[in-house]
Amino acid sequence: MDTPWLLALVTLLALAIFASMLDLRITESGTTTSMDFLPQLGALLLLGPVGAIGLSTATMLFKQFILQRKPVHKAAFNTAQTVLAIGAAGLVYNWFGGTFSLHSLPFNSSFPPFILAAAVFFGVNSAAVSYVVSITQKEGFLRTWRDLTGGIILFDLAISPFAYLIHVLYALWGPVALLLSVIPLIGLRYSYGVNLQLKQLNRDLLRVLVKTIEARDQYTSGHSIRVAERTRRMAEHLKLGPRQVQMVETGALLHDIGKIDMAYGEILRQAGPLTPAQRELIRAHPDKGVDIVQSVRSISEEIIHCIRHHHEWYDGSGYPTGISGDSIPFGARIIMVADSIDAMATDRPYRAALTRDKIRSELIDNQGSQFDPRVVAAALQCGILDELEIGGDELALERNLQGVLSISS
Repeated sequence: MDTPWLLALVTLLALAIFASMLDLRITESGTTTSMDFLPQLGALLLLGPVGAIGLSTATMLFKQFILQRKPVHKAAFNTAQTVLAIGAAGLVYNWFGGTFSLHSLPFNSSFPPFILAAAVFFGVNSAAVSYVVSITQKEGFLRTWRDLTGGIILFDLAISPFAYLIHVLYALWGPVALLLSVIPLIGLRYSYGVNLQLKQLNRDLLRVLVKTIEARDQYTSGHSIRVAERTRRMAEHLKLGPRQVQMVETGALLHDIGKIDMAYGEILRQAGPLTPAQRELIRAHPDKGVDIVQSVRSISEEIIHCIRHHHEWYDGSGYPTGISGDSIPFGARIIMVADSIDAMATDRPYRAALTRDKIRSELIDNQGSQFDPRVVAAALQCGILDELEIGGDELALERNLQGVLSISS
């Protein structure tokens, strides 16, 4: 190890420790992220895989024991998975012809392998953590990965070229220029934090809005949140992509937002059958919901379609448009099943809750008419029926079975 190499290592280590002090929390459970991966990836280009591994080890040990004061077993795991990720990135960088130097590198032969290495780094890093957490918490891997990364892994990959800029600055002006990169690092962290906070605020506001709407009716309190949770479970079981799962889950959360209209208060609490005029009014709530959300820029067309069509029947006899089969957005078909399950499992003014066996029977009997058979299969296979909390007593259940599917919440 010569003096220039050690000087570069110390400078990168100082930058990495500084970046570690700018951590952001990305989940309610306390999972954090920071910009310290940028100096670590930059070390691949300046110091090579061995130097990058050494830098990552020193950075993580300082971060885990000094900054975060983690227990030994957690600190050891976090350090090991980061070192594994940077090691895998270094192997990929070498395999695809990347080289390292304290001086300038040819862009055409170094930048493409670097981007591949960055992708491997983030993939291995997030996968290792998600796998362990999914095993310990007995959750699906994809769900755990999404919850832990908070949807920011693409942002990390997008800003990873800044690590290449670190190399360029160092090759031109040495340690002084590298320390100047602290300024854009702070800017990146600020934009990172604002973007993350806006996303979290949007999610929180949606849930507060839904809870506020449902608080006026004890029979539907918590309904939309339960429907959203079961919709997400079925969407993941059906192998929808992470973005599609999030869209469908949001659509489920907002599917009944049209019932914010006070005209629905009396209908939802009514103990007897609906009049023809009331049935027409209740059929209008999907379109009313669309009217409310379509002016919100963050609500996509996919979510709007889920809200509008979540009462369409697979055979075409639903509302508001009477479309059928694959013409119904797939997300809306999933919400229809989740919505009906919650309606059947909950005590309502006009009837008591059904048993699990009766709910299962209704789903099977009505697949192909009201429900998409693929979605029914997912509901039966992913375990949501086994986890239902059923209200009502057995005698009341047997007295109130008729007409449950024709009036969903």
